[in-house]
Amino acid sequence: MAQIAIIGAGVAGLAAGRELTRAGHSVTIFEQSRVLGGRIATRHVAGFVVEHGAQLVKAPTGALQALIEETGDAHDLLGPVWVFDGEGQVSPGDPAFNLEPKWVWPGGNAILADHLARGLNIHLETTITALRRTGSSYDLLDDAGDVEGRFAAVLLTAPAPQATAILSASDLEPGARSELLAALAPVRYRRCISLALAYARRPELPWYALVNIDRHHPIAWLACEHTKPGHVPAGYALLIAQMGPAWSETRWDALAKEAYGVGVPLPQAAAEAHALTLALVGEDLGEPLWVDAHRWRSALCDAPCGAAAREGRAGVYLAGDMEHGQGRVHLALESGWAAARRMLAGLGRES
Repeated sequence: MAQIAIIGAGVAGLAAGRELTRAGHSVTIFEQSRVLGGRIATRHVAGFVVEHGAQLVKAPTGALQALIEETGDAHDLLGPVWVFDGEGQVSPGDPAFNLEPKWVWPGGNAILADHLARGLNIHLETTITALRRTGSSYDLLDDAGDVEGRFAAVLLTAPAPQATAILSASDLEPGARSELLAALAPVRYRRCISLALAYARRPELPWYALVNIDRHHPIAWLACEHTKPGHVPAGYALLIAQMGPAWSETRWDALAKEAYGVGVPLPQAAAEAHALTLALVGEDLGEPLWVDAHRWRSALCDAPCGAAAREGRAGVYLAGDMEHGQGRVHLALESGWAAARRMLAGLGRES
């Protein structure tokens, strides 16, 4: 049995930890935030279930479908995803895409992360800053100066900027650090401000969500959360507007992570998002009851990492959206599973 460290408790880290634990190894997961799931970000606001991150989960393989079924409470969201352009022209989306099941959970998509985490040893609010090689093992240093160790292998699943910072400060075998850093260098992320807008009236629409297909509109994704079972009180509407990178960059400091509009005027940026949302909906829903904001500094990955990051070097491996260059839950899950297989193969060669 090997001691294995995983940095990051997003779905890739949780999926890998689950597989490595099932294989009989001792796994410790370190997560800098106080919640699990990474970009699965479920919040509860005024009786509403708010999904600021991944809106749904696809399961195009048997293994993914089996995992969805294991959770016991997943629902196929039947409403279609339509598209719109930079001018706000809305049209039906890809029929084949819309035939694929879109899985959601009444209590929020965090149910999936909680299911993956069951039985795992997870240290929340622990920021790892560097790895230090000691013989054939690694110690992990956190931001309080404490040392966690010793680990035969380490998997980094944090977004590439955080993984790069950790590796840059680490003591690895000669050449291993430079190869891993070079493999991470192409990875780029888009920023996103996600806004949940609650209304007292529910619109009748032919779509569940809209996605901008040319990246020329301030809104990248607009979703009707009230179509998800258990998310919104009867008669109310909840729209999630995930804003594009240009809009998000220029208004980054104007919208902190909090709720707005409860008895006070909306900030200008939130009022802009409200107007843009209603223009796409095509119906006046009145003023929002409230607007809840969440900021994603590393929202969506635009390019994949190099092979060295995927294959690992000197017992250090990487996984997550950086492997595929796309922000999709099912791809992150598959990345975590693949990393676990590579780590098991590596540990087998060393034993």
